[in-house]
Amino acid sequence: MLTKTPTIEQANGEILLWQSRIRLGFALLLASIGTALFASDSVQRMSPSSVAAVAGYVLVTVLLTILVRRTGEATQGMVLAVVAADILFVFAIAAVATPPEYYGRSLLFGFAIVHLSEFYFGRRIAWGALAAIVLGYLALIHDVTGPGRALGWPQELSSLAVFVLAASTFIIPYGSFKDRLHRISVLFEHAQEGDFSEEFDVAGETRPDAVTMVGRAYNRVRSQLANLVLTDPLSGCLNRRGLEQQLKRELARAARTGKDVALLALDVDHFKDINDNWGHQAGDTIIQEVGELLRALARGGDCVARTGGDEFTLLLPETSAAGAFRLATRVREAVSLHRFPGVAKLAVSVSIGLVADRVHDENILHDLHSRADEALYASKDAGRDRVSIWTPNLRALAVTRASQQIARAG
Repeated sequence: MLTKTPTIEQANGEILLWQSRIRLGFALLLASIGTALFASDSVQRMSPSSVAAVAGYVLVTVLLTILVRRTGEATQGMVLAVVAADILFVFAIAAVATPPEYYGRSLLFGFAIVHLSEFYFGRRIAWGALAAIVLGYLALIHDVTGPGRALGWPQELSSLAVFVLAASTFIIPYGSFKDRLHRISVLFEHAQEGDFSEEFDVAGETRPDAVTMVGRAYNRVRSQLANLVLTDPLSGCLNRRGLEQQLKRELARAARTGKDVALLALDVDHFKDINDNWGHQAGDTIIQEVGELLRALARGGDCVARTGGDEFTLLLPETSAAGAFRLATRVREAVSLHRFPGVAKLAVSVSIGLVADRVHDENILHDLHSRADEALYASKDAGRDRVSIWTPNLRALAVTRASQQIARAG
């Protein structure tokens, strides 16, 4: 079963749940240190607002953890609330547990918050955290800074400017780290589903960091992965997954343009008898060479796929029933005239059913498959080695014959 890459909100929720224990443990540790220092009378008295800030931090963390656990995701607003609570808690502890001359140390914790915000939640949250830290630090030093007080404005503003410069220098180059990683995870999700149409945007990534290196590595193996996942190794054609992917893409395009799409369903006549009488190696050779013939006869935009043991399907974009019939006829004649190694004395033939229709919406996919198969069965019922075009009358004929067979069996 394919597992889809989680959304940004789901990823944020997972991160917040993981971080919640760390936050609560950190709060308990710093609260314990602050209480011990207060008891020693080495710092100023703990204010009610500071107590409320610490309690509020724990409450916010617990409530958001419960909410994320219930919903399985975290919005940007919830992430901002958690980061704001982190910042408020750091400055509340600084105000309670340290003398004014050591207030600058709170900026070290602020830098850690900026770093973690950028790394886990992206550039916007990091810039918001930086702005909140600057305002919080100014509020923290406001009452203790000035002439005759513990701190001087020039020194504190210089320290704050250095902090802003260092944090900005960190955010600017790496602020899109999370978004870039998410783009790569989406590429791998598409690859898991068999879609290799997109590649990593190397031109837009000028930084030779780890993310860029992973993206370049993906581009290098993309064609090899596509070949392994989407190609049938025996015939060299697309496999069923590769065909379905191409069908969805072509039908979506045809639905926009209103163009026709044709589908050929083909299989080798009496293939089971060939395997039984001539051996599986001879059967494999026939499959290989039929695949080569089909790819050689197909036009530039056509898709050739092996969809079963001896079954092939050709997707013909922007092709009418007349054009599809001409190609199907050439395929039937080419196989009939070809001499296959190992079974040179055996006349190999194919039966082909085709359907062509104008695409009005993408939901026609299953219907195209069914009609092409009905036309193929009509070719077999008529004696094999021929091409049948699906029509509404053909469908009625197929249903009538099936009913008669069931009645005779009963």
